Amino acid sequence: MPGTNEAALWAAVAAFNDPGRRERYLDLYTPDVVLHGYPGNAQGREGVRSFCSQLWAAFPDIRLSIDELIASEDRLASRYTLTGTQAADFYGAPVGGGQTEVDGVGWFHFRDGVVVEAWQVSAALETLMRFSARAAKATPRTSASAAAAALRWEEKHPDA
Repeated sequence: MPGTNEAALWAAVAAFNDPGRRERYLDLYTPDVVLHGYPGNAQGREGVRSFCSQLWAAFPDIRLSIDELIASEDRLASRYTLTGTQAADFYGAPVGGGQTEVDGVGWFHFRDGVVVEAWQVSAALETLMRFSARAAKATPRTSASAAAAALRWEEKHPDA
């Protein structure tokens, strides 16, 4: 039922945003939930737990907000925003500092008030590119081979 499913989603969002209750977010999903769009082909509630644990560790102040919600009998579609400050590496993206915002869309299939299948689409690639660019600015690197290549180029192009 749409009202019950919406209430379950809103309760899960409240838990997601409360560091002391984050594990309760996982109650939204059945143990064998089928996941689409999660990193590493994550599956089941344990896949959600693994992803969220890494997310919460990398962004301890992360906030999930639902910007729009559409409900039908056993399905919910949401447009959401995640906002937080990166404090640790996240899926290989080094800490770059600063506030990060990710927009996404979630599609949930409910049965008996819990999610049995979920699809997630987010601006993750764009976000990882921002992380990498931010980290590159924060930690300039040089190497002997790069310096030698620059010197050779300058020797061959003295007027440049």
